[in-house]
Amino acid sequence: MEEITFGKLKISKDSLTLLIAEIADSHNGKVETAKKMIKEIKQAGANVAKFQLHLPDVEMVPGSIQMWDGPLYDILKKNLFTPEMHREIMAYCEEIGLEYLCTPFCPAAVDILDEMGVKAFKTGSGELTNLPLQRKIAKISAKTGKPAIVSTGMSKWEEIAETVKVYEEEGAKSNLILMNCTSEYPPNDYSHANLGLIPRFREEFGVWVGQSDHTVDNYTAYAAVALGAKVIEKHFTLDRNQKGPDHAISLEPAMLKELVEGIRKIEVGSGAERRVSKEEQVVRDWAYHSVVAAKNIKAGEILSLDNLMPKRPGSGIEAKYLDPLYSDKLLGKRAKNDLPKDTILKWEDVE
Repeated sequence: MEEITFGKLKISKDSLTLLIAEIADSHNGKVETAKKMIKEIKQAGANVAKFQLHLPDVEMVPGSIQMWDGPLYDILKKNLFTPEMHREIMAYCEEIGLEYLCTPFCPAAVDILDEMGVKAFKTGSGELTNLPLQRKIAKISAKTGKPAIVSTGMSKWEEIAETVKVYEEEGAKSNLILMNCTSEYPPNDYSHANLGLIPRFREEFGVWVGQSDHTVDNYTAYAAVALGAKVIEKHFTLDRNQKGPDHAISLEPAMLKELVEGIRKIEVGSGAERRVSKEEQVVRDWAYHSVVAAKNIKAGEILSLDNLMPKRPGSGIEAKYLDPLYSDKLLGKRAKNDLPKDTILKWEDVE
């Protein structure tokens, strides 16, 4: 798969995991709160602060969707950022060294973000099957090379395949990142995480894959990285006890920092080369087994399984030379000098 560029960030085989802190509307409609959250995200070591651009009159029928705190239309109207506020926030992200990312929920919002000059697009799971919106983003992606990050929660396999096909038809598949996601807030059963979809998406669709995670802890995010996720998205808040959308399922600053540190350790520990480190060599020298004289052996005596045995430490001839795989190189040869019982044999002890 080809390398993807998102502003100053890269997604490739050897790149570090891209970490998105999803603020969404947890700023409660306040720019200063959003800026404080962005600072915390930066301090935690994440790469991206993500928001949502809502145009409620365009994206939904007023009063048609009831949520925990009233109609969704009213909740969004109360907490949304205007395009001007988004521009201010995007500039602030750039100022402190974070990438800005924002989810559109209608084609008009895509136009606004495109005009703002965003460096990538991210769609929520609810927009997966909105193929006109996906195609609009795919066209922009094909023209500009900007990545399109697409969440797949609550979907059927064939719906995901249809969306991938849209990007393929528009010549933007190489810029597509599919996000495994469970649209439960939070999931009440870890079996719903379906982390096995991460390698499956990669293998069957040939695209980079990430995990958009709504669990209240970091376990599935860690597992996702180990399974090959190149992007992790977690909701973020300053305080889970606040009233409002998403706060209860979001990571607070300390947990976000823990997530970043844990993922970076997993990345360092994900090598696939089996070699002996200097630290392991110290243990190897005593924990491995050597060929040892099982009894007193006189000079010129034939070495055999009757007078040799494997014992620790591992500082002599390796014990494998007593096994049929290698024994022809040792057994049947003669001792060069007297070898008292428990002598750790060296090759210079063998004729």
